[in-house]
Amino acid sequence: MKKIVFTLILTLPALAGFKSTTQVVPLKFGQEQATVIFQTTGEEIEDAEPHCDCTRVNISGSKLTATVDTRTFDRDVEKTITAETEDGEEVTLRMQFKVPQAIRLSARSLVWKRGAAPTPQVLRITLPQGGPITHITDAALSGDAFDYAPKVVKRGREYTVTLTPRSTAKAALNRLVLTTDSTDPRYHRQIIYLQVKK
Repeated sequence: MKKIVFTLILTLPALAGFKSTTQVVPLKFGQEQATVIFQTTGEEIEDAEPHCDCTRVNISGSKLTATVDTRTFDRDVEKTITAETEDGEEVTLRMQFKVPQAIRLSARSLVWKRGAAPTPQVLRITLPQGGPITHITDAALSGDAFDYAPKVVKRGREYTVTLTPRSTAKAALNRLVLTTDSTDPRYHRQIIYLQVKK
């Protein structure tokens, strides 16, 4: 018990200087940049180092402003900054970006066990209303280890693709590429991996 208490006491000063060490940042469709502000309770911030090239920081006394390039964010992601206060303590600041889903997939990968029955699996695709994608324009398979059958359930809203391995006798890896009508590179193509493995 003493060891646990001692560890907690050691970590408290590193967190106490900042009003918050974690910021949750909701993003909008197509948002290219976000500004996130961290502030101490009064201590000066001496230095800060972001852990991603997408982040630039500016320090003004007890205030740290992070400007984050969000153009490549296509799903929820966390970015961090190591900040040092005037007393020499280092703190990890966390920015948790909540990215709206332009497309909802029932799975990002489909797996079959080698030697098992080549049972069809159905990939379900949903497009949220008001998003940057209004239609799936193409579904193409890279490789020849699977058969696939795309279907429009409700144009602009729901689609399915039924995928079946031609054989499960040996390992295989193919990709299903969905092309959308969005001109934004984050949403224009979606890749689903299909695999037969041990």
